[in-house]
Amino acid sequence: MTVKNWICALWLAGMVLLGLPASAQVEIIDQAGRTVRLEQPAQRIFFSTPGDFTIMAMLEENPARRIVGWNHWRLDKHTLNHWRSIDPEAFDRIRKMVIDGPQNLSAEALIALEPDLVVLDHYFRNATQTIERLGKAGIPVAILDLEADLRQQNPTEGLEKMAILIGREQRGKEVAEFFTQHVHRITSRVEALRNRQASLPAVLMEPHAGSAPCCMSVGAGVLMGDLVLMAGGKLIGSEIVEGLSGQLSAEYVITSDPAIYIGTGGRHIENRGGLLLGPGVDAKASRASLQRVIRRTGLAQTSAVRQRHTYGIWHSGYPIINLELIATWLHPELFSDVDPAATLAELNRRFMNKPLDGIFWITPDTE
Repeated sequence: MTVKNWICALWLAGMVLLGLPASAQVEIIDQAGRTVRLEQPAQRIFFSTPGDFTIMAMLEENPARRIVGWNHWRLDKHTLNHWRSIDPEAFDRIRKMVIDGPQNLSAEALIALEPDLVVLDHYFRNATQTIERLGKAGIPVAILDLEADLRQQNPTEGLEKMAILIGREQRGKEVAEFFTQHVHRITSRVEALRNRQASLPAVLMEPHAGSAPCCMSVGAGVLMGDLVLMAGGKLIGSEIVEGLSGQLSAEYVITSDPAIYIGTGGRHIENRGGLLLGPGVDAKASRASLQRVIRRTGLAQTSAVRQRHTYGIWHSGYPIINLELIATWLHPELFSDVDPAATLAELNRRFMNKPLDGIFWITPDTE
C-alpha cells in the first residue's frame, strides 16, 4: 500500500470514529460507598430533601426541567413560588410529595414517577427495603447530601457527585472551589485564635427563635451550632441539650449570660410570633420580630441584649453565608475584611439564574 493510500485509510478511519456516538455513561461512588451508574446524565430525578432544589439551581439554570418528583416538606409557599417563577410550566409538572421520614418513602410511588435517578440524603438511606425494590425495578439510587456540610473534610462532596450525575462536572467544581475558599478564610484565622488560646465569646444559638418561651438551644453536633464553633465561639447549652435542640430555663440563660445571641428564623414561624426572615420578608417587619424575640424574660437580662449583640439568620440560608455572618459578629476586628453581603452577591451572580429576594439576616442596626 502506498503512503498516499495509508493516509487515506487513516483519514477514513478517523471519520468513522468521529461519527460514532460518544459514550454518555456516568458513574460515581455515592456517600454510602455504593456504585451508581447511569447510561446517560440524569434527566428525570427525584429528590428526598427540600433544600436540594437550591443546590440544583446552582448547577443548572432551570432545575425544574430535570425533576419529576420532590419532597418539599416544610418549605414555605414564598420559597416555592420563587422556584416556580423560573419555569412555571416545568415546575408544575413536578410531583410534589410530603414524606417526613424513611418509613413513609414508598417504592410504588417513586416507581410510578419513572425516574432515571432517585437521590436520597443520609436520613433516608435507612429506607433499605425501598432502595432494594427500586434497584430491582432498574432505578438507580444515589445516597448524597447535596447541601455543603462545612464541618467535613470535603464539604462539597455530595454537590460535586451530583454535578457528575447530571453532566455538569465542571460547574460542580467551580461551585465547590467557591465554597472551599470562603470556608478556609474563616477557619484558618479561627485556628490561629485557638492556637493563641484567645478568649472566645459565649454564644446562645436559638433555633426557630421566638416560637417558644426563652430559650431553645441547638444541641452538640448540629450544623447551626457547629457554625458557631467554627467561627470561634463557645456554644452555651450544648453541653446539656441532647438531639437537635432542647429547652433551656430562663435562669440557666441568665446565669450563663451569653455575650452574643443569634436566633434562626423563617416564614414557617411567622404565625407563632417568631423571628421573621426569608424570601419576600420586609426589613422593617424582620427588625420588629427580632425586638419581640429579645424582650422575652431570661434573654432580656443578658449581656447580649444589653450590649446590642443580638442577631438573626435565616434557618434555610446558605451555610457559607451564615458562617461568615457569625464570624463577623463574634470577631468583628479579625474579620473586618469579610463582607457576607458581597459573598452572597458573588454567589448569586456566578451561580444563580434567579437569586432569592428577601431578608436573610438581621442585626440591631439593620435599616
